[in-house]
Amino acid sequence: MGFVLNPYDPCIANFMIDEKQCTVAWYVDDNKISHEDPRVVSMIIDCLEEYFGKVTVTRGKEHVFLGMKIRFTMSQTVVLSMKNYLEEAIKECGMNIMLKATTLAKRTLFEVDSKSSTMVQNSRKHILTG
Repeated sequence: MGFVLNPYDPCIANFMIDEKQCTVAWYVDDNKISHEDPRVVSMIIDCLEEYFGKVTVTRGKEHVFLGMKIRFTMSQTVVLSMKNYLEEAIKECGMNIMLKATTLAKRTLFEVDSKSSTMVQNSRKHILTG
């Protein structure tokens, strides 16, 4: 279909359609398609259904993808939550997990590694070298 796999995550593919980026993300049987024009999303879904058969589709501002609750807000931001998924995983493991943490982040979260190149530099390098 002309999509190009993301060099950093082969479960993400992009393709420019009508001068706007269309992104398809997948993992096993969960998929996410995004494009500014909903008709393009419908076209991609039709192509996928032609090949794989009927798929379940949700549209709108809230979705569940890989255990993540994804909510698109009016302020053009995305809110991600995995609380329900984590509660279910803890319940299923059968362990009595009662500890709390204010954050899962390491102490080095905001430290800058000046020896590493930026993602943009890596992307350009990958494009130039293939």
